[in-house]
Amino acid sequence: MPFADRPPSSAWEQVPFADEPQTWFWAWFKPGGAPHGLVVRIPDETYRNPARRLPLTLRRVLAAAGVAPPLVAMWSLYGTAYDAQQGANPALDYPIPESGMAADPSLHIFLHALAAPFAAPATRAPVVAPGAAPGGAAGDAFARIDAEWNLCQQLEVQLAGAATQLSGTLSRINSLNRDLSPDEARAADQLDKKDWQEARRWLRDVAGRVSRFLKDQHIGMTSNAGKRSSFETIYEQYVVPRRQFDGIVQAERDFEQYHKTLQTLLNNMNAAQTSAAQDGERRAQQILTRIAAKVRALRGKR
Repeated sequence: MPFADRPPSSAWEQVPFADEPQTWFWAWFKPGGAPHGLVVRIPDETYRNPARRLPLTLRRVLAAAGVAPPLVAMWSLYGTAYDAQQGANPALDYPIPESGMAADPSLHIFLHALAAPFAAPATRAPVVAPGAAPGGAAGDAFARIDAEWNLCQQLEVQLAGAATQLSGTLSRINSLNRDLSPDEARAADQLDKKDWQEARRWLRDVAGRVSRFLKDQHIGMTSNAGKRSSFETIYEQYVVPRRQFDGIVQAERDFEQYHKTLQTLLNNMNAAQTSAAQDGERRAQQILTRIAAKVRALRGKR
């Protein structure tokens, strides 16, 4: 079925690959946050299906979903965004890797709003102001801003999830950063105590990084306390109704930069989470486990 004819999904839909119908993926068409796009999840069983012979590429996903590649503005795979380059990006033919430990296991695909002949929800119906034609270069700019904003909204969801995860990590790190108990201090030798002091230094360092990125997410540029509200205002007042305004070229650059800022922050938060788990929690737990064994052995001698 062509993408334009599909109604918005109310649940995940199973979509078979057109050239290999024994393999399939999950799709959510025209979600509320991105009415000009779809979300895709490729299940593990498709990757491991012995009957599969062809690589799992975005071009094959688009064909199965009824989307022509030139309609794609951009896509986001596991938190990394790609410009479709009007369907000419060679990454369309790269194998899609398994999600692994990705914070978001989904593939988000965004289409050019003006190119896609389907209607947005009634609350977002385009209203062209008198004398403001949406076509031409301005129309292309509106379409690009629309795609950028939709992608930004998806990144904001991922950022909120990353912030929740980091908040839990920060709580665990702060609880680990403590003095050794009297029993632990008696059982630990000088090397244990030295290692524990080093571990606490790592805990303080990673806690500082985690706190900084959480602050950036809560009150930085990407928050309503920063510049997010101004982007939303421009989008609602000018982009949705396709109303011409002075500075549209600069606005397009600003939306693109905002998207890059969100992506950078998400990358930093994910890196901070990995570092906190490996350099902070794991290191500290290993030393405490070692000392705990000595505490038990010391008690056994009594």
